[in-house]
Amino acid sequence: MVLWFKDDAGIPLYSFDVRGKPLQQARHWSAPEIFGPRAHFNTDTDPATLDIQDVRRHDEGVYRCRVDFRTSQTQSFRYNLSIIILPEHPVVLSQWGQQLNSTKLGPKEEGDDIVLTCRVVGGRPQPSVKWLINGILVDEQYEHNSGDVIENRLLWPAIQRSDLNSIFTCQATNTLLVEPKESSFVLDLHLKPLSVKIMNPQTPLVADRRYEISCESVGSRPNAIITWYKGKRQLRRAKEEILNNTTRSELSFVPMTEDDGKLITCRAENPNVTGLFLETSWKIEVVCE
Repeated sequence: MVLWFKDDAGIPLYSFDVRGKPLQQARHWSAPEIFGPRAHFNTDTDPATLDIQDVRRHDEGVYRCRVDFRTSQTQSFRYNLSIIILPEHPVVLSQWGQQLNSTKLGPKEEGDDIVLTCRVVGGRPQPSVKWLINGILVDEQYEHNSGDVIENRLLWPAIQRSDLNSIFTCQATNTLLVEPKESSFVLDLHLKPLSVKIMNPQTPLVADRRYEISCESVGSRPNAIITWYKGKRQLRRAKEEILNNTTRSELSFVPMTEDDGKLITCRAENPNVTGLFLETSWKIEVVCE
């Protein structure tokens, strides 16, 4: 006969009785207030095992298995069962305490600081809460907030263009038996243009003849808006073409003799960030035909 006890209870929890019958006809009994149908003594394994389904926190403890023989001495074995309680999924807050509900972080601007707080509730043993950027550990300093709340505050200063699409991940783990719980965010940036160039400017220009002039800007996110000026006056007869992060604008204009020596300016500007623009100018020479 096999009896299972929990040391802090001292009463049988499960019994497996083969007295006077074949093994296949053994009588199983499970304490209804403790295990009930969750437990089963499995004799198909070597050694035999007590299998417990849907383990619960109060199942933790030291268990004693007592085997009684008809003609031999009783044997006892002790097993310590530890129950791990997984933490809740990490919640990430902005520097103003607002919960981030999408997987996009931003859009931010170059030079901004990233300030994020990862909050994890529960878990036994206490989970570790870490920050990773592109899979690389950058911060593992976490602290108790209150009760069973753990927080890790990340400060990532002065982000650069190269940080675009970086993945910021908060990771909570308290066991190697399962994958860590994670919340990840992809960094989006508003970027100023890197270059602006008037393509193959002609010289000289013949007065009263129509010309098509192109200007190209690269590197803005979102794509740059290009505007044209003659002196201080904006020229509006232009059409744009966008390809990846390159914007090309083609200006159609007719120079006049009085335009000789004036500047034609191409300005590329990020429409989402005030003041982030580049411009280049071309001093035109106008001659009579």
